[in-house]
Amino acid sequence: MSLIKSLNSGVSGLKSFQTKMDTIGNNIANVDTTGFKSSRVSFSELMNENIGGNSGGESAPSLSNQVGLGVRVASVDRDFSQGTIENTGKTTDLAIEGDGFFVVNNGNQNLMTRAGNFTFNKNGNLVDQSGNYVQGYNANDSGNILGGGTTENVRIDFENALPPQQTDEVNLAGNLNANTSTTQIVQAQSAFTDSSGNIAAGTTDINDLSQTTSDLEVGDVIEVTYTQNDGTAGATADFEYGTDGTTLDDMVAALNTDLGAQGDLALVDGMLQLKSGSLGDSELNIDSTNVIDNAGDADAVNFPGFQVTQEGETNTQTMSTTVYDDLGKGHSLLIDFTQVAENEWEYEAEFADGETISSGSTGTVTFDEMGQVTSGGNFNMEFEPGNGAGTTNFDVELGDSSQGTTFTQYSGANTAKVVSQDGYSQGSLVDISIDGDGRLQGVYDNGQNKDLAQLALGNVQNEDGLEMVGGGLFRATSAAGEVFIDSADNLSDSSINSGALEGSNVDLAQEFTEMITSQRAYQSSARVISTSDEMLTEAVNLKR
Repeated sequence: MSLIKSLNSGVSGLKSFQTKMDTIGNNIANVDTTGFKSSRVSFSELMNENIGGNSGGESAPSLSNQVGLGVRVASVDRDFSQGTIENTGKTTDLAIEGDGFFVVNNGNQNLMTRAGNFTFNKNGNLVDQSGNYVQGYNANDSGNILGGGTTENVRIDFENALPPQQTDEVNLAGNLNANTSTTQIVQAQSAFTDSSGNIAAGTTDINDLSQTTSDLEVGDVIEVTYTQNDGTAGATADFEYGTDGTTLDDMVAALNTDLGAQGDLALVDGMLQLKSGSLGDSELNIDSTNVIDNAGDADAVNFPGFQVTQEGETNTQTMSTTVYDDLGKGHSLLIDFTQVAENEWEYEAEFADGETISSGSTGTVTFDEMGQVTSGGNFNMEFEPGNGAGTTNFDVELGDSSQGTTFTQYSGANTAKVVSQDGYSQGSLVDISIDGDGRLQGVYDNGQNKDLAQLALGNVQNEDGLEMVGGGLFRATSAAGEVFIDSADNLSDSSINSGALEGSNVDLAQEFTEMITSQRAYQSSARVISTSDEMLTEAVNLKR
């Protein structure tokens, strides 16, 4: 009868390794199946037969002698390790990187899968290749998604238009050049020199100038005749010569007192320079310079002629954008910023098509000495768009600290511009994008994106408790434990790759190695059977 036991042991080996070969064959057959998870077979021995006690007594290493009765398949385990991510370029091809499963519904129950080769059917539902509905959370009309609750079929209405949005805020940022507008500058055509021929300094005595042909005396007057900024001619500024040692600085200071707000006179590299007292257009000029001799002895200074070296100009930085009324019609807005004084700008707004601005079209913006806005940084505009739209008003904000933008006035390039406005026209859906959190965003032809839905991911406490139901789908059994379903952003270490699929995790090298060992083990079990048969034949032949 012991030979019968060996025959049974051999048969159990044949059956077990046949199961392993079935598993290996299935793995190899699915080496290119999207989301496939390979399986492995675990063996355990069958019961042992006790063939008698050991006669060695208590000193023996064992108290009984046992012979095994063969092998059995203990379990077929599935390997849920990550498969290779393969790019496909198709937006609705999705791959999970990390833990979790896509959730689909076949009409009766939710199932889970790692195969993300989805597509939209004729009704706009996102489905898998078997027509099962992909589960997730659809957005409401405002584009808000409430995840974590009961899932629903993910559906996109491709005919739905995005309603227009009226402009509520326009944001300006960048730099206004502090030197955009210029002052009028009038400068001497030649420099004063001293008796040694050197360029005169502010401390040089007027009588020591090489241009002084006859020394000035106390009471002599230097009279400058000039044209004022507004074009009024014949204005004068006088300087009365004092005691010996009176310098060019003394003359400049006295003349500036008479000039007042009209301008500022300075000695620059030996040349007299008159700068307008205000920015912008100016007629300021020095017409003549004379010495009025107090004693009648022909005291004289040869003053050089003067010329305008820089025109006074008021310059403007123009910014433009399109704002939208409540019907979604765009209106071309132009805002001109004009520098009218140091650290002071005036703005004027208008529409290119002449829409009426009822309030907020003009104002003033001031800056401090550090180039930061001190007043006028935010203002409101209201206009009548016409064509059936209601009165539209919006805020204009110069810089936005929450967005990291600033509006400044430094001596540099004019870079100020409109960086954003929050209105838009009606939009038609032209494309769908899916981000790493599984959000399906509609891309519209008006440049806007809107959240339309978010995919749900499921997970279980024990993946080995999932039951394979075909087509890459798994059903959660009681052994799997509790099923958790939520969005990817609420599942740690899980993200979704759009335009990619997860490949099979079958390792061909490992499978071929297992195939070789299984073949040898199967052959060996067969040899046990054939050898036991031969031994039985010999036992039968003993009767002969």
